[in-house]
Amino acid sequence: MVHHLADLVAWLEPHALLLALVLPPVIRVVGHWIPEELFMVSMGVLASRSDSPQTAALILGTVILSHFVTDQAVYLGGLWLRPRLQRFPRIESRLHAVTERLRESSGALLGFVPARVLPLGRGAWLAGCGVVRIPWSRFAAVDLAALLVHLTLWSGLGWWLAGDLQRLDHSAQMAKIVGAWMAVALILGVTALLLWRRREAWQQGTIAAMRRSGRSLRGFGRDRQ
Repeated sequence: MVHHLADLVAWLEPHALLLALVLPPVIRVVGHWIPEELFMVSMGVLASRSDSPQTAALILGTVILSHFVTDQAVYLGGLWLRPRLQRFPRIESRLHAVTERLRESSGALLGFVPARVLPLGRGAWLAGCGVVRIPWSRFAAVDLAALLVHLTLWSGLGWWLAGDLQRLDHSAQMAKIVGAWMAVALILGVTALLLWRRREAWQQGTIAAMRRSGRSLRGFGRDRQ
């Protein structure tokens, strides 16, 4: 990561403000080439290196504005897709989980915040909100809140570690390790919760299995006699 980040910062720095405006919509289309998180960390590095606080604020404000406008465009694309979704079965299947959650509960929209901040299907959430016709004012407010968290997390990380890209790479590796252990802990916790909720069923099954074992042992003892 450190090598890619250094290259990206060197490429961005001469035209930081222009690219802060242009790259977010490009990333929405070709994010596999320039991951959004790497771009946001780079923006934090460039903002910290700027010659004045006003320039830093302008760079970060431009990034937020460009992301926000891009997100609204994807939301409008979801509105356009709504009556035509059946024509695009692959897109429909990708949006299904999100749209079902949004239709089942009005509070599910808050799930968009972590999805927008982390690479958790943010494109599907953006379009899905349009497909189910989440009111624009609600969507815009939640999207803005998610973008502020996004900026604080990723660009804040770049700002904090701007003077030492090696520390940045080390922190990223540590974050991967911690994330993996958190995922394992989450899986174990969910499994334990499901087992506890179904305790009556598996307790009855255990008791029945023990009774069958007991009958088998008694039958075996009689046969030997």
